[in-house]
Amino acid sequence: MQLAVYPADTENDAWLELLSITPSPGLLDRIGDFLEEYLRAHQLSAYVLGLSGGVDSSFLAALLWWRRIPYHGFCLPIVSNTPAEIQRARAVAEAYCWPPRTTEEMVFDLSAQYEAISAAFGARLGRTTPLAEGNLKARIRMLFLYHVAQLVGGCVLSTDQLDELLTGFWTLHGDVGDVSPIQLLPKSVEYALAEMLCAHLDDPDPLQEAIAAVPTDGLGISASDLDQLGVSSYAEVERLFVEYFTLRREAARHGLDAMGQARLAELEACGPVRRFLASGHKRRGPALLDPRG
Repeated sequence: MQLAVYPADTENDAWLELLSITPSPGLLDRIGDFLEEYLRAHQLSAYVLGLSGGVDSSFLAALLWWRRIPYHGFCLPIVSNTPAEIQRARAVAEAYCWPPRTTEEMVFDLSAQYEAISAAFGARLGRTTPLAEGNLKARIRMLFLYHVAQLVGGCVLSTDQLDELLTGFWTLHGDVGDVSPIQLLPKSVEYALAEMLCAHLDDPDPLQEAIAAVPTDGLGISASDLDQLGVSSYAEVERLFVEYFTLRREAARHGLDAMGQARLAELEACGPVRRFLASGHKRRGPALLDPRG
């Protein structure tokens, strides 16, 4: 089984190739095959998946159900989750769990744990920020998921996709699991694959509701993911990055005229590209000292 790696931030052609991926039934099958093969190759019992009510986790839950790949799905609400988010996550858990389990087994409210840790940290440090609190919530959820994975002999499934990878739109040690089947897929492609998958489901309604929902991280930082990115849609994010990497490639090959240079500067100042330029450390992983000198 061949595994991919993140392109370097300077690999314009690689990013453009990923942004040009198109949805197809074959791609949907390939994701399912990958998930089956990974469990078998590493002799793992199941995946462990956090269910947020958003399209990313809902799509993967439905795909695992369709392919009858064992997983432990958990709805893990914390104080900032809206009732609508919790309802969608519960509906996905109930419709697509495999093997079947009771709702009580799949829902665990972590609000009390978060509030206790947040209060203790606040008392010790004397300050906090909405972003710091959002990161704390994500890491508490991941703490639970990894604890389950250890107990059941499984591994944690990541739900991030390409748009989040490019913009650094995730919490280190909070949203990152062991296996990332959709990390290199554009969000627009994921939406199209989710629509295709609905045709294979006995009850497509929970997935359809997740597809239609306003995307949010559920961490209380803003009303939606798109608000934080400063765009109107994920399709806009992808269009901006296609233009950005194309201009960078042209600059490296032939140079840019004054108009091209001005446009490149405009793109570097927009929300998504500015986040890309500021989040390279997330994509590179830990900074390692070379002791060989």
